[in-house]
Amino acid sequence: MLAEKMHQTGPILIVDDEQFFQDLLSGILREQGYEVHVAGSGEEALRVCENGRYKVVVMDLVLPDILGTKVLIRMREKDPDIAVVMVTAYASMESAIEALKAGAYDYIKKPIVREDLIHSVNRAIERQHLSIQNQELNRQLEARLEEMKSMSREKEEVFRILDEGLIIMGADGRIYDLNPRAANLLGPENAPLAGTLFSQTGFPLPDGFLAEVQKEDGHPIRATVEYTDPQGEGHEIELVGLALSRGNSPPRLLLGFRDLTSIRDLQKTREEFLAIVSHDLRSPLTSLKGFIEILLNEDYESEEKLKEYLGILDSEADRMIALIEELLDLGRLESGRMKLRRETLSLPELVTYAMRSMEGLSGRKGVLLEMDLVHGGILVHADRGRMLQVLINLLSNAIRFSPEGGKVRTTLREKDGFAFIEVCDDGPGVPAEERELIFEKYHRAERDGGERGKGSGLGLAIARKIIELHGGRIALADKEEGRGCCFIIRMAAGKAGDK
Repeated sequence: MLAEKMHQTGPILIVDDEQFFQDLLSGILREQGYEVHVAGSGEEALRVCENGRYKVVVMDLVLPDILGTKVLIRMREKDPDIAVVMVTAYASMESAIEALKAGAYDYIKKPIVREDLIHSVNRAIERQHLSIQNQELNRQLEARLEEMKSMSREKEEVFRILDEGLIIMGADGRIYDLNPRAANLLGPENAPLAGTLFSQTGFPLPDGFLAEVQKEDGHPIRATVEYTDPQGEGHEIELVGLALSRGNSPPRLLLGFRDLTSIRDLQKTREEFLAIVSHDLRSPLTSLKGFIEILLNEDYESEEKLKEYLGILDSEADRMIALIEELLDLGRLESGRMKLRRETLSLPELVTYAMRSMEGLSGRKGVLLEMDLVHGGILVHADRGRMLQVLINLLSNAIRFSPEGGKVRTTLREKDGFAFIEVCDDGPGVPAEERELIFEKYHRAERDGGERGKGSGLGLAIARKIIELHGGRIALADKEEGRGCCFIIRMAAGKAGDK
């Protein structure tokens, strides 16, 4: 499989002016079986990429002649599909983010971590492989659409197996034939659509679309529409209409349907990722840089000030590490790569440990932590580390949003074979309009006075996915009289002897 993908995408180009990094990057990739070439400057890289030979490039952000982002822009002007992985140091993280906005596929940090380089390049190769496959499929589709004018048996078979929805209809809008993908999109399962008028499907064709298709005989007409299928799911559909010439026979129209929803979702996810990284990493990085400059210039008044500044640096570094860990956790959860290490756990002991770890924060905020054990000896079969991650996230949120002198109460109970954990605070609660969004990625709940949380907006989304991975559920329930909020976890109760 690797040999096939390399054959299609060609060799990998390393662009770096330092011999050490040239040798390091080349050696790692050659060990993986890749063919690797090297360029020592931006101009050399642009020159060797002129003929389109290189589809994957690993390039240092800082080159001796041209900034890496400018080389990237010029490469993409020649080949918009080229996958460029930027190599950057911490000091140029902001530039790396700008490179992503300019079209870089990914970036890795110095010092080089072997696994990060291999993972990033493998994904870039896979992306190029899929892009080549997609281009080939598009070429095949256009060829098949032309061949379908004669509707031979061989072409009818191709018509059936295409992933895009296709419909053949008369000029009067009556459906002659359609493939399974179109049938699933337009009607209930096994609904007989052939022979009916297209207007009866309820699909919202743009005004005058069919008339324009007939007018532009032999030339495809395209449009994009929003559509809700019979199952109630929303889709963004790209329409392609083509008039088929059949000599003296009555004209027929071909309609193609391509579902763009998943593509748009991927683009939205990428934009959300860039926004959260650029915003939430820039703030601590700016703070770190400012205090480092003070320390370098020895611009502090006393040893106490020095300790204070170092404490801030440590705190800001922890913020960045926490954000990166959350992004990595979310990626593992969404890709199915997070594996649980289950063991039989005492739920009261687990919650007690989580509460003790929060005593420092609760003490600073003047918030009292309480545990109400309705039933003793509750066991769960779960991953200790991941459950602590969920509990600490819920407790820290509850503490931050509680007023001074308030309480955060954690209640444990067991009923009908299920263990329940309730974490309740004395804060202002969550507005009704925010309740449906509280577990969404990147959403920061608005609480008292319009203030929004200062985290990444990933904690509750990760918590929900971890609980669901355990086969449980987590939900938000308002406390009485609308004050504060309660997060309730329900999961199967364990039994002694579970493994």
